[in-house]
Amino acid sequence: MINAIQLQFKKAPVTVSLVAISVAMFMVEFILGHGQTTNGQLLVALGAKWGPAIAVDHQYWRLLTPIFLHAGWLHLITNMLTLWFIGPLAEAVFGHRKFLGLYLFGGVVGNMISYLFTPFTVSVGASTALFGLFGGLLMFASQFRHEPAIRAQGTTLLLFVGLNLITGFGANGVDMWGHIGGLIGGIMFAVMAGFYGRSGRFPLYMRLTLIGVSVLFVLLTGLAGGGMK
Repeated sequence: MINAIQLQFKKAPVTVSLVAISVAMFMVEFILGHGQTTNGQLLVALGAKWGPAIAVDHQYWRLLTPIFLHAGWLHLITNMLTLWFIGPLAEAVFGHRKFLGLYLFGGVVGNMISYLFTPFTVSVGASTALFGLFGGLLMFASQFRHEPAIRAQGTTLLLFVGLNLITGFGANGVDMWGHIGGLIGGIMFAVMAGFYGRSGRFPLYMRLTLIGVSVLFVLLTGLAGGGMK
């Protein structure tokens, strides 16, 4: 087990670090909640996405912190297994720094969209950031679709994402706006930042357009709380 973690860390240090932070935060939840990790009040106290706190108290950090919180063991295990297996692929495609940017940007955009459409829902989980990884990898597969292996990976990932979105709409307690927003955020980041080094750079007009869209998201987020004040 230790050797497997060490090997994974050499290959994908950011992925392993993100898993470690998420697990550590879950242990904090477990201790403070006396074993109850699905308590809404506790999750809000620790940084869950909660619209009134963002709108009234301007706690915009709540668009980031939910990425590292989880409601229950199954929620944590499912997301961390996904990150453990998908993360190294995305980290190789984007490089360590851009991978971290993709993960955080996708997560924050996902929480922004969730806040804009469902402000009164308490939301936590790495799934917004994971859908950001999916979005980034789909753009990579699109940009290098002339390579059969990459195109095949992209087709498989597209089916996986589509299935997750379809099943998510029929499930209770799933923040679908967060998932959709994370996917959009991942696509946007890949276009703006490109992949490892300067590979697969998109046209300048596309990058500038999405930078403008990012600024628009920020402005909408800042203005969205008017009705809650």
